[in-house]
Amino acid sequence: MAISGWNIEPLGVRSALSKTITAIQPMEGYARTCGEALYDAGYASGSDRVKAALAGFSDHHRYTIPMIFKRTSNCVRGAALATNAYLRADEEMAVRAQRNAIAAPRVEDLRGGKK
Repeated sequence: MAISGWNIEPLGVRSALSKTITAIQPMEGYARTCGEALYDAGYASGSDRVKAALAGFSDHHRYTIPMIFKRTSNCVRGAALATNAYLRADEEMAVRAQRNAIAAPRVEDLRGGKK
């Protein structure tokens, strides 16, 4: 029994989620490589100003890639939960799963709860 007004193709959702997971898996490595490249560029510049600017940029964006990864992971999980709820005809749970999936992660979650 399907939920009225919903039209979800579970196999299509599974395929999209699988492709998304494959695409985001290397993000941790990208973040590390980016940080190392910024450090190396600052050092190679031989300029204290460039080093400071790149260090400031790196510090400012320290959580950008982890936030993208976390938000994408939340969306993948939420889409899977919403699809499973849809298959069980549980509209309330499907709506809640969708709503929770698009909620922005908090920086505190990335810091292990520390400010």
